[in-house]
Amino acid sequence: MAVLLAIIQLLLVPVLLIPALAVRFAGESRPLNIVNYARVKDPSALHRWAGNRLAVLPLLFLISGLVSIQKPSLSAALLILMVITMLVVAVSLVVGSEKFQSTP
Repeated sequence: MAVLLAIIQLLLVPVLLIPALAVRFAGESRPLNIVNYARVKDPSALHRWAGNRLAVLPLLFLISGLVSIQKPSLSAALLILMVITMLVVAVSLVVGSEKFQSTP
């Protein structure tokens, strides 16, 4: 079971990397549904900023997956920690995206 959790963590690396890169290089498109683009001053800067934050997730999942393979007893705790990290990144994106919005 512990090895399966490690494999799941490693399989999430490309799954999370693709959207992070898509947001990072989105340019003027509107990939983020948490943002009111009518108020955004510079969408390209917002996407670079958000994509860089999202790119942290696959890196951390890669590290936690490799640690879980080496120490299978830590795999459940690391998976729970990564789920919490995903929530923290999501909240930080919502809060941090406010600095790219102009006041009406």
